[in-house]
Order: sequence, then C-alpha cells, then structure tokens
Amino acid sequence: MATSRREFLKFGAGLGGAAGMGLLARPARAEAPIPRAEKSLRILILGGTSFIGPYQVQYALARGHRVTLFNRGRTNPHLFPEVEKLRGDRNDDLTALEGGTWDAVLDNSATRPRWVRQSAGLLRNSVERYLYVSSISVFSDFSAVGMDESGPLATLEDPTAEEITGQ
Repeated sequence: MATSRREFLKFGAGLGGAAGMGLLARPARAEAPIPRAEKSLRILILGGTSFIGPYQVQYALARGHRVTLFNRGRTNPHLFPEVEKLRGDRNDDLTALEGGTWDAVLDNSATRPRWVRQSAGLLRNSVERYLYVSSISVFSDFSAVGMDESGPLATLEDPTAEEITGQ
C-alpha cells in the first residue's frame, strides 16, 4: 500500500498507463495478486527508469510480458537487470530503435513535441500500438472540475520551440 502522496501518485500513474494499454484485467489492489496475461506482449518503454516507468515495467513483467527499455542509461541504470536495454537519446540518437518490432510502446519520457514526432514516426511500422503518456501542461484551462481528454488544449505559438518555459 502507498505510504505517501508521492508514492500514491506514482502508483496511480503507473496503473493509468497500464489501463490505457489494456494491461489491467481487473481493478488492481496493492494486496491483490497480479494476474498473468493470456498472451505475452513485447512492450517497448521509452524511459522506464523514472517517473511512472518503473511501475509500468514491474506490472508488465508480473503479467508475463517481455519488456525492452530505451533510454540514456543515466537514471537508475541498475533497475531491471533482466530486461533488454537499448541505449540512445530522445534528443538526437534513436538508432537503437531501428529494426526492432514490438506489440506496444509506452512513451513516458518526451518533454518536447519533436521527440514524440520523431519516435512515433520511426516506430510507425514497427509497433501495433503507441501510447503517449503525457506532455507538459497540454490543457489550456485547468479550472473545470472533472475535465477529461476532450478538454480545451493549449497551443504553442511556435510549434518548433524547444525551450520549456512553463507557459
């Protein structure tokens, strides 16, 4: 069971990503055993060692899926020694992803629109499903209670902008 707000939010975010992938067979409880999947999937996680990635990796492995991580190898490189790890950089080196095939991709690590366009473009013929987990402040108005993915989106004045300003 989560012991702090931070732990609770991390756990919930991981389950949200898993639910989006259809990886949850029933509502999960911390004390409930994780059921094995009927079919083992090949899952590529972009990132995977920070934010919600470790929770997604743990859950996917518990379900019997085969996981590959793509990241720079700098954050928590000791995690998941049993998992295939591809090294690269979202900013300028996706070559490790070339030629691979997966059933699903969980994209956790993109903070710039260009990164998502590049990885999704590269993987478009190599993956069945591509799940982009989050962007920075995608919605234009957070005042509405109960807002969902149909809420009004923010737009960038310059879609090629790379600087993250919080605007």
